[in-house]
Amino acid sequence: MSSSSSFIVAAFGAYLLAAPSADAQSVDHFTAAVLDEPEALDMTSVKYRPPSSAVLRNVEEMLWGFRPDGSVRPTVADWTVGPGAKTITFKIHPGIKFHSGDELTAADVVFSLARVTARAPSLKRHTRFIDKVEALDRYTVRFDFGAPDVNFFDGAEWFLASKAYYDRVGETAFVEHPSGIGPYRVVDYERGQYLDLAAFDGYYGKAPQIRAARIYFVRDDETRVDRLKAGEVDMIMDAAYTDVAALQKAGFNTVMLPANPTVSLVFDLLNPKAPWADRRVRRAIALAIDGDAIVRNLFHGIPERYPRLAPGEAGYDPTLEVYPYDPAEAKRLLAEAGYPNGFTMPLYYPTASFYGYRETAEAVALYLQAIGVECQVQGEETVRLIARTSKIQSDPNALFVGLSSEPMANSGLPPLEMLTISFLSTSGMVLSKNPAVDAQIDSGLAELDPQRRNARVAAAIRLIHDDIQTIPIWDTVVVFAMKPKVHFQPIQHRMPHLALRDVTIGP
Repeated sequence: MSSSSSFIVAAFGAYLLAAPSADAQSVDHFTAAVLDEPEALDMTSVKYRPPSSAVLRNVEEMLWGFRPDGSVRPTVADWTVGPGAKTITFKIHPGIKFHSGDELTAADVVFSLARVTARAPSLKRHTRFIDKVEALDRYTVRFDFGAPDVNFFDGAEWFLASKAYYDRVGETAFVEHPSGIGPYRVVDYERGQYLDLAAFDGYYGKAPQIRAARIYFVRDDETRVDRLKAGEVDMIMDAAYTDVAALQKAGFNTVMLPANPTVSLVFDLLNPKAPWADRRVRRAIALAIDGDAIVRNLFHGIPERYPRLAPGEAGYDPTLEVYPYDPAEAKRLLAEAGYPNGFTMPLYYPTASFYGYRETAEAVALYLQAIGVECQVQGEETVRLIARTSKIQSDPNALFVGLSSEPMANSGLPPLEMLTISFLSTSGMVLSKNPAVDAQIDSGLAELDPQRRNARVAAAIRLIHDDIQTIPIWDTVVVFAMKPKVHFQPIQHRMPHLALRDVTIGP
């Protein structure tokens, strides 16, 4: 899509293309900057959700939504759960409109689910317990489950797309000109530069205060902050931790959201010949990294740090502790494992999508160098890095260690969903096999009693932690920074995103 697209509203486009003033805070002209741009404009085509969700949740929604505290709430449908949680029947509210003008129907739910699972294989985990999805009438759709899915509402991310719109315009137009049911519609998109949104007058919910917005894609952390200071944007997402104190002192509002992901060191344990296939080596690496110092000195104490889950999350174990910093013991373990002089190790990290990975990779490399482990640090685009890890599953000779955006503490996902994504050996992204962990996850997924389910979560996490399958280093706190009269209330315990309908401008 470009400025010549027939989908652009001319007057809106001309207004946005005018240079914003130094005090551009009107509800008719809002500007923001985020770290990364969507993988695709159509959320049913997206394989890696976080960067796309950051802005496209303004455009597309699911069958249900979330309250400010993160709890599930009805939006476009009500539902009933059948005996034994083997069925869930949704009754869609008549008159819900897509941006294309098509009405949301049960057929769209069936179409959307089939499209997501076909185009994003990693999301097939959301359908593992579903036997059938059937449109019973125009507004009624029923999900039949072979076994209860305790993560259904909290874990699944099925954004709704219009089958009628797809049938009318075809694949290319469907992807390039998305039609959601969200509060904003896309009016212009320049790849690598910006996305223009306008409030959708047919939105089923409360009309947002902001009527038009341009969201810039700015990967450089300093540039995002500089644009906010210069008045070129009204708000930024993922403000660098090193700039937060100065922004606050200058009078900018900041909102901090503990959120996904946990920055973790992930090992490929499918190659038994790799040095880190030996648990003693993984233990040595864990003891060599001073995560507290990284949080305190590198990131000004803003990120949080937990051994796995955060207090209050289902399955949290207060007796679990972060790996201590002990370089002397790390050297001893390396020598015991047969590497008294260390070894060379790859260290990949994602170059976009989240803040702080390059800095963390450089710090980890220095810590490991002190015990004789030389890291070959290499940054890669997130999508390419995901593709690389997928290939490793079929390559027994691969050598891979990398910083990963693990959904752990404050991920917005149920802990069992987090465990399924990151540690279940049959998952499409997991680089280890631990039958004991698999057994705890599988048992937990079939357990309807919350206390027994949480015990399974805690047991699985203890196994993972003791085996050192990954090393959590720090837990993300997303910082939103904005002009003094701009206010924002992000949804807690969910994937962080810039929800324009939750932005207000006032005293």
